[in-house]
Amino acid sequence: MWIIQSLLFLLVVVQLFSPVRAQQISKDATPPELHITLPVRQVKLQKYISELLHVSLADLGYNLTLTMTPNPLYKRESRLLNSGQITMIMRLATPQRDATFHKINVPLTQSLIGKRLLLIHQRTQSRFDAVQSLDSFRDSKLVGVFAPGWYDAQIWQANQLPYIESASDHGTIVRMLTGGNRGFDYFSRGINEIDDYPLSDGLIIEPNLVLSYPLDFHFYLHPQNKAHISILTRALERAQRNGLQTRLMRKHFGYLQQRHRLSERRVIHLTLPAAAQAVQQPLPAH
Repeated sequence: MWIIQSLLFLLVVVQLFSPVRAQQISKDATPPELHITLPVRQVKLQKYISELLHVSLADLGYNLTLTMTPNPLYKRESRLLNSGQITMIMRLATPQRDATFHKINVPLTQSLIGKRLLLIHQRTQSRFDAVQSLDSFRDSKLVGVFAPGWYDAQIWQANQLPYIESASDHGTIVRMLTGGNRGFDYFSRGINEIDDYPLSDGLIIEPNLVLSYPLDFHFYLHPQNKAHISILTRALERAQRNGLQTRLMRKHFGYLQQRHRLSERRVIHLTLPAAAQAVQQPLPAH
């Protein structure tokens, strides 16, 4: 009898650990949860980043819970990251951020954010018509406006372009641009952001120029957040290799080049500050 019982026990063990049974157990297992809190202001970027994270992490077997919060001021955003109240931030890659936080070294928008269009008032269009090159842009004395602390200011300094800084919110900046006599002539925005601003009272998107610099968004995390760093690095590198990132970029932003006639615009190439050039990684082709 004990021989029969032993054989029956062995049969059960073999069935439990057969490849088919092991595969079934694997399929039935609950995927591990991953929680991420990320500030992103711009709605189009929210949708793209959300799908990129959900799909790339699902490909690794993770079930993502993603909370997207409004962007606080950068200094407060850094404090929230340091305290663990948010998981990561998404910002332009700069030497200062690279030294402070851990950068996931995968560019997120294939340099789309580095294609800058200009909000202007139509009364100044003739001055922009005269801009044919970086030198003539300098000679025009046209003045840009940035919020305090924006890295754009360092780029404008490196290219000897005049600008001022304003602590006002974007809506107020646009109203001041429309009103005139506030000391600036244009508000530079990424091609993915420019359509967020209602055009009225003479406000237009300058139709002939695109300012271009080789920078992109990256995710930054606290250096001690080893678990998220490892998982996100694997997921995003895989998404870049297998074409997921390119497919999602076309899905969410592919219409922009045609809408804004990007191929017909005069490109004004801006150089990066010397420190940024030393650490800047090459970006993948579109």
